[in-house]
Amino acid sequence: MLRTSKAVLAGFFAFAGAGAGLCAEPANPLAKLLADPALRGASVGIVVEDLASGERRFAHAPDRALVPASNQKLLVTAASLAEFGPAHRFETPVRADGPIDCKGVLEGTLWVVGRGDPSLISESLWKLAEKIRLAGITRIRGGIGVDASYFDGIRFHPDWGRVSSRAYHAPTSAFAANYSSFRVEVAPGRAPGAPARVWIAPETGHLRLDSSAVTSRGPGGHARPLRIDIEQLPDGTRERVRVRGTVPGGDTPRSFWRAVTLPERYAASLLRTQLEAHGIQVDGPIRLGAVPSSARELLVWKSDPLSRILQQQNKWSNNFISEQLTKVLGAETAGPPGSWEKGTRALDVYLASIGVPPRAGYIADGSGLSLHNQISPAVVVRVLREALRRFDSGPEFLASLPLGGLDGTLRDRMGEEKPTPVRAKTGSLRRVTSLSGVVSTASGERWLFSALVNGGRGSDIAVQRAVDRFVAELATTGAPGEAAAAAGP
Repeated sequence: MLRTSKAVLAGFFAFAGAGAGLCAEPANPLAKLLADPALRGASVGIVVEDLASGERRFAHAPDRALVPASNQKLLVTAASLAEFGPAHRFETPVRADGPIDCKGVLEGTLWVVGRGDPSLISESLWKLAEKIRLAGITRIRGGIGVDASYFDGIRFHPDWGRVSSRAYHAPTSAFAANYSSFRVEVAPGRAPGAPARVWIAPETGHLRLDSSAVTSRGPGGHARPLRIDIEQLPDGTRERVRVRGTVPGGDTPRSFWRAVTLPERYAASLLRTQLEAHGIQVDGPIRLGAVPSSARELLVWKSDPLSRILQQQNKWSNNFISEQLTKVLGAETAGPPGSWEKGTRALDVYLASIGVPPRAGYIADGSGLSLHNQISPAVVVRVLREALRRFDSGPEFLASLPLGGLDGTLRDRMGEEKPTPVRAKTGSLRRVTSLSGVVSTASGERWLFSALVNGGRGSDIAVQRAVDRFVAELATTGAPGEAAAAAGP
């Protein structure tokens, strides 16, 4: 298994001599990067290899295990494509527990059996509700049941500590929708002192709005910071959205994304809303539990293809999708319930299958939120190479990555004059910057690269810009010649 001592963490931000011993005028892109003031005191690992030949062009501490942030998603992407294939669709069975009369009235509960589909959104549930209507259902007397036993009950990874209500901390569940998140829209009222205008999208009975936010005269003055908090109602079946503070008069509407804490109930409430939109009356509560053995299959909902799901994950660095896929991998390879323990073990097995030696790092989660994740740039490049060489899924792997200066998390990066010819996964945590992918050089070669930076005296944005310049310089490189290597320990 891919494991190292926790002692690695003790030196997480230790000085690595990133710029030591280099000449005053660096001669190549790597030397320039290591000499950048933003990287002083940082622990840095860099690998650049030719995609076709495998020849290493540049390297600095290639085997140093570092925190990868969202570059961890590359491992989940590769392992998922290897296990399922790009055309795979996740299935969500829908079952009816009770007789259906000649008028389409279900005298019982409509059960949804979650199987970890990461792609369910409001539009998906609208289509699912339509299929239920076309199956002949006009009324459901026994409410909606959710069987989420395909996953364990741990919704937030223990390494994440005290999670926020921000959408990037969305909880996992075998049945979840809209990435376990929703949008709060806030706009000023008509005059100073008037209540702020607040909306929740999508509208659902699961979320109760409680807003005391008011309109201020404008920037400054008696402004109070706007706060949006989520809390469960006392009965544990719904959630309250509390909005406090001031909104400057004349301000444009602003959107805030937040995560729910009861993902199964939220998703079931959205399904109820869509069923009612199709004219299907739903009586009774939302309930959680094991689907009765007497329930018979009504239909099976199939997700988007995995290739499309991975584009959503990597283009926008969607943590929820990564963690869902990690638990699904665990459930499929070791049996349900899916868990982080089983999922990370499946990722370890994948790395072993492509020749990564044991104890080369540590895998804690799928999204890269955990600071306990440890992986070297050499391993990241190995993952890139093995994923891209596959005829059955290599093109889909590449297409999932953001395009420099054009889309996803690289939309506003590496495109000042013209887009840099790069497809790469970004990664960012506090004092952690990573960027790994494929760059096309001026000589027509394609180079794999991984740049991992932990710590450093510069700001996170300064480190990010330094790494971006490094990759942009790789793209302008001509014939490789003798690429100097700055070897690290």
